[in-house]
Amino acid sequence: MKLYLLIGLAGGLGAMARYAITVALTQLGGRAFPWGTLSVNVIGSGLMGFLGVWLLTRWQLPLEYRLAILTGFLGAFTTMSAFSVDTLALMQRQAWLWAGIYVVGTVVLCLVAARGGMLMAERLGG
Repeated sequence: MKLYLLIGLAGGLGAMARYAITVALTQLGGRAFPWGTLSVNVIGSGLMGFLGVWLLTRWQLPLEYRLAILTGFLGAFTTMSAFSVDTLALMQRQAWLWAGIYVVGTVVLCLVAARGGMLMAERLGG
């Protein structure tokens, strides 16, 4: 039961962080392009790569705390469901170039961020 509560609490915090960043970036950049969703997915992927390695090798946190951070906080922080809806919205507006940039940019940047986070954690831990 403790594990579920930790994951739920961390998930709530991750969702609130995602919302705050998305609102802030929408206010700054407007609604023409989903900068908020792109940003949280890239940041979250980088953090997932880094913390996935760091929390296991460097801090050696107990499993329930690693799950709270990785599954709870970062699982709620990143948002592939919003990515899908944002992509479809761009397509419905026939903003094909933006939709393509968004899809390719999200996938490539998230992969690069995740790998970068892993490499950073490995270098800092060794």
